[in-house]
Amino acid sequence: MRILVVEDDRMIGAGVAQALKDAAYAVDWVTDGDVAEDATRAISYDLVLLDLGLPSKDGFSVLNYLRKHQGQLPVIILTARDAIDERVDGLDLGADDYLTKPFDTRELLARIRAILRRRGGGTASPTLSNGSVQLELSTREATANGTTCRLTAREFALL
Repeated sequence: MRILVVEDDRMIGAGVAQALKDAAYAVDWVTDGDVAEDATRAISYDLVLLDLGLPSKDGFSVLNYLRKHQGQLPVIILTARDAIDERVDGLDLGADDYLTKPFDTRELLARIRAILRRRGGGTASPTLSNGSVQLELSTREATANGTTCRLTAREFALL
């Protein structure tokens, strides 16, 4: 799964990108709205994490672009703007979720998993299976032929 992080704050962007990498996601991180739009034209992403306060083009403008040109690409807004009107505007403009800063990384990862599960066919099951192999997404455990083991981040990404 490839995720685009659009965040101009270096500390937050680096922290989110590292947390996603630790959770076995492929991550690209950009710091302004124009570059975010360019990135989505060049690369196919599974999800975008979008800050609203960006240089060159604000997050709402980027969200409008994504809805016009990327259709169903899931977007989670990550912002310090916590006014109810802005949250409602973000969701009404097409964001799939809206999370205010500061946030707990575990909650962000859970929201990402929930959105990606729905996008994957509407199932709420956090388990993927193929024949005798099952992969538990929330715990990173694999079961094959009755044996279960916890996977490292790299093993999980490869599987």
